[in-house]
Amino acid sequence: MNQPMGTTSEKRRRVVVTGLGLATALGLEVSTNWQKALKGITGIRTLVYPGAESSPVQATGSISDEQWRQIAAAFPMEAQQQGEKRTLFALWAAQRAMSDAGLDPLPATGRERYGVMVAAGAPINRLEDIAPWTDTSGGFDLVRFGQQYQQVHPESIMRNNSHRPATLIASKFGLGGYNGTITSACASATQALGLALRSIQRGESDLMLAGGADSMINPVGLIFFVLLGAANTTRDAPEKACRPFDRRRAGLVMGEGAGLVVLEAEAHARQRGAKIYGEVVGYGSSMDAYQVTAPEPKGYGASRSMEQALMDSGLANTDIDYINAHGTGTKLNDLAETLAIKRTFGEHADRLLVNSSKPLIGHLLAASGGPEFVFTVLSLHEDRVHPTLNLTTADPKCNLDYVVGEARQAQIRAALSNSFGFGGQNASIVIKKYRG
Repeated sequence: MNQPMGTTSEKRRRVVVTGLGLATALGLEVSTNWQKALKGITGIRTLVYPGAESSPVQATGSISDEQWRQIAAAFPMEAQQQGEKRTLFALWAAQRAMSDAGLDPLPATGRERYGVMVAAGAPINRLEDIAPWTDTSGGFDLVRFGQQYQQVHPESIMRNNSHRPATLIASKFGLGGYNGTITSACASATQALGLALRSIQRGESDLMLAGGADSMINPVGLIFFVLLGAANTTRDAPEKACRPFDRRRAGLVMGEGAGLVVLEAEAHARQRGAKIYGEVVGYGSSMDAYQVTAPEPKGYGASRSMEQALMDSGLANTDIDYINAHGTGTKLNDLAETLAIKRTFGEHADRLLVNSSKPLIGHLLAASGGPEFVFTVLSLHEDRVHPTLNLTTADPKCNLDYVVGEARQAQIRAALSNSFGFGGQNASIVIKKYRG
């Protein structure tokens, strides 16, 4: 529940970020991702998949085979038993975040107050699951399925529900506290971060691993977004396909991976001498209540999300210096988000630095808010904003300062990260410089 700042007599605990973990098409280390992001190097490449040459989608932000082998080698038991990419991505990012926070190994005491809140995409039935068990009439042969169920693809809903990443992370690292899974389209990971924030603020938890993991780069996942009319199906060079806020933008480019962070009560972090990247101070969420497959065109729902996050933070809109936008590269989203930012920030909108991380790593769907929050934290911590790639032909209706060309050095007192999803789900989160 979103309880704005100043509406309760209960004193909320301060919450800080102490660990970062990533697995994206740019790499498996946070430092690698960040340096490539600052240099404007993309991880989006030509789709490599059996029969991919006939796919309407040609560009994806895929984890490479070499990266996958490295992840699988780090978690051999889980890789052998499950082989499901989304969960392995989550385990990798969780381990890196815990290590970065100085919590690997985890202390033996207090684990019942350490929790997990992870966004995970809805699992799907892979087409290759169904074909082997159809009878001559084209119907489903239940007997054959019962005899050969082990042939079900490991990424299918039949073997992997959405809660698996959160469950295995908790089991692997001994996190016995608050645990949950969020599956609410592309707003999921930011909502997971917001709920983790609330758990610590209210005193339910001392530490939360939060973020998201997703992978839908498979025939069913790809065609889903083609049928929705949201995917980029051009034959542009892969590295040029994702073009947020550009007049020539032609749809989202799908990515895969994970982004998780360690959120911690400030007193708990200080007591153990943890390094602190920044302080999470506000969270807001809203629903467009408009259409399942299109954002409210004037950005009213997105604006409410940002306004609630600002109100919750206790900051004025003029305190925000940078926004990591949802910035999908679709015609409808980019314009609606631009209008929402202008409505929320008024005259200050022209002084904001805005960028999109999706041309770097693709759209990670349910997980997208995880890596984007990591990039937002690093921008705040280092006072540097990575460029928005491929914005070469300005759309006159999208006329904010989107940071193009090269990274921008600027003082960032506070920043906001947006995630907006199908169905009208909206989520925004605010982080500011930490002052002890």
